[in-house]
Amino acid sequence: MRFLFYAAFSIFTLFCIIVAVSNGELVNFSLNPLPFDFTIPAFMLVFLGIFIGLSGGWLVSIFTGIKHARRHRMADKKIKELESELKKHNSSNIKLSNDENHGKSSS
Repeated sequence: MRFLFYAAFSIFTLFCIIVAVSNGELVNFSLNPLPFDFTIPAFMLVFLGIFIGLSGGWLVSIFTGIKHARRHRMADKKIKELESELKKHNSSNIKLSNDENHGKSSS
């Protein structure tokens, strides 16, 4: 598994180097209604897009994990409540009999 990780990492790194070398020309990046205007290499736009996409995916996974953890906590709380209620009912209301006719109808 470690070999697969290193192979994928090496291929991704090689891809990033090829993109950076091939797209070194300067481009004008501006956000039209806003007064931002930058001159940056073209590969920076590519890497910026990748970084924004990875950050967005990371945030979505964090918020999804928080939602699942909340559901898990609520389910655990409900299970503990039901178990305590069951113990309370078992100890006070139900007496089991060791009689041989227990559970059989008398006919």
